[in-house]
Amino acid sequence: MPAPFPAAAVRGYGAEIRAALSAGAGVDESDGKATPLYLAVRGGHLAAAKLLMERGADANVAPTPLLGPPLMPALAKRRVDLINLLLQGGANPNAQRGGESALHIAVRSGCLDCVKALVEAGADVNAKTKDGKTPLHMAKFKGQHEVAAYLLSHGVVLPTPAPISMKLKLSNADVEKGRTYFTHVCHGCHNAEPQGETKTGPNLWGVVGRDKASMASMRYSDTLLGWEGVWTYEDLNTYLFGPMLTTPGVKMETPGVPDETERVNVIAYLRTLSDKPIPLP
Repeated sequence: MPAPFPAAAVRGYGAEIRAALSAGAGVDESDGKATPLYLAVRGGHLAAAKLLMERGADANVAPTPLLGPPLMPALAKRRVDLINLLLQGGANPNAQRGGESALHIAVRSGCLDCVKALVEAGADVNAKTKDGKTPLHMAKFKGQHEVAAYLLSHGVVLPTPAPISMKLKLSNADVEKGRTYFTHVCHGCHNAEPQGETKTGPNLWGVVGRDKASMASMRYSDTLLGWEGVWTYEDLNTYLFGPMLTTPGVKMETPGVPDETERVNVIAYLRTLSDKPIPLP
């Protein structure tokens, strides 16, 4: 059975909360699972949450790392009034839950007003999940155009790798190392043989110089469908640097090849996947 004080918070009864505090209960006293503030927010009780915060409740106490602080149930309920109350009371706009930031969770719920509240309070618009997803990538992947536009206008940085067509980088690449990297990392999702079948991703035979998003058997993301032209060396350089970072919204949710030497080797190998490889720059 929950302790009396947290139970009062669950019910949202201000009189019981005041009585418990007057009797000496700690404002952040847990019932073994959560604090009164967390329970009040989870129950959607604005007045109870406000009372607890006025009495000094800590908006950043998390019952467990998996549950996160009270901001998380407020975001789950898309309760902007509770979100603003917590943020104004010192809640960390960059709080984490299960490897995701509060902003990721707001984007996942599709709540533009929640996103705005967090960003205005200082949330990092370039934060990454433990597997590399940014809020912008998640918004674009889910087709949340208003959220994506807001994030782009509030500090999102799309990294651009240094050009590889200069200083003979491709000419000096190690094709065999590129082949080895491809075999170990990429071959599970991409075929590299003429007339090879489609796997999770498209067959990459002839990819250098091929029109983007042009394989009839594939369902491409809006991001790739909107990226016109053929796959040039520099486009591959940009894309492979970190697909979710440089081209948010793509279906290739992998870290990419951030190391330039490895990336150039892979691109040099991809060039060989053709009966007539296009000239080096």
